[in-house]
Amino acid sequence: MSGELLSQQEIDQLVAALQAGDVTVAQPPQPGRAVRPYDFRRPDRFSKDQLRTVSILHGAFARMAGMALSVHLRFPVHVTVRSVEQLSYEEFVRSVPTPTVIALFKLEPLEGRALLELGGAFALAMVDRLLGGPGRAEGTARPLTELERGLVERLMQRLLPLLHDAWQSVVDVRPVLLGMETNPQFAPIAGPTDVVLLVYFQVETPQQSYRMNLCLPYLLLQPILSLLSATTLFRAPSRTSQAEALRQTVEEVTVPVRVELGRAHVTVGELAALAPSDVIRLDRVAHAPVDVLVEGSPVFRARPGRVGRRLAVEILAREEAARHA
Repeated sequence: MSGELLSQQEIDQLVAALQAGDVTVAQPPQPGRAVRPYDFRRPDRFSKDQLRTVSILHGAFARMAGMALSVHLRFPVHVTVRSVEQLSYEEFVRSVPTPTVIALFKLEPLEGRALLELGGAFALAMVDRLLGGPGRAEGTARPLTELERGLVERLMQRLLPLLHDAWQSVVDVRPVLLGMETNPQFAPIAGPTDVVLLVYFQVETPQQSYRMNLCLPYLLLQPILSLLSATTLFRAPSRTSQAEALRQTVEEVTVPVRVELGRAHVTVGELAALAPSDVIRLDRVAHAPVDVLVEGSPVFRARPGRVGRRLAVEILAREEAARHA
């Protein structure tokens, strides 16, 4: 009957069948009853609330890591959490390009190991900056030399303790660096099918953008899962610990300090004619205080002298106070 119109007799028969209940009428689908697919190879071990709490915790870690990297690399570094997801350890290993740089560590007193993966390009960029370069990774990723490995390891020794400060409002953990690897195959922190929590960070520098991954096995976090909730997270403020971590980081930074005895203006001809035993007249009297410069800026007034066999200066006042005296 496709393409044909029903006759009046057929219409009457259909209406009568409907009224008698002899024809089943299709019901519209009920809202909210859709079947959601479930992948048994990737069971969800962490709730949405727990994932949200982990994201907040490591948002604090990202801010502190950005400040610490900015101080030690001496250029602005901005670190943010881009995503938090759960997957199998095998999937994580397949996603990591090699060679890379992996810091293996423990979170005492928790049982098990975790890792912080930097990416070969990010590690080489940090090494370039630490050695006086602009902080750019040139060419393709390559394994680190022993010297470069030592520089990155020392930087990891500064970053990992920040996890303690970030987690302090939930649980007291002490990160302990166990070693460095270049291939995730040699860093078996979990079985291939075991679920891990992956925190993906984006690192922005003036030169380039890089990635950084924190991988935490489910079995490592299982004893403290009940603490990974918004209620636990906000019951104690963590601003104090973050400020203290920043203060300690800044206090460890080395800065160049020099003492300026005085200044003199000479012509190029006079400069070219200088010889041993010549005397240059400075713009200061012999017993006047000298300037102590930090990063090229005058900060203190001081008196020159000796300590044993070494030249030294005695701080008299800050530059601002000396000006108003």
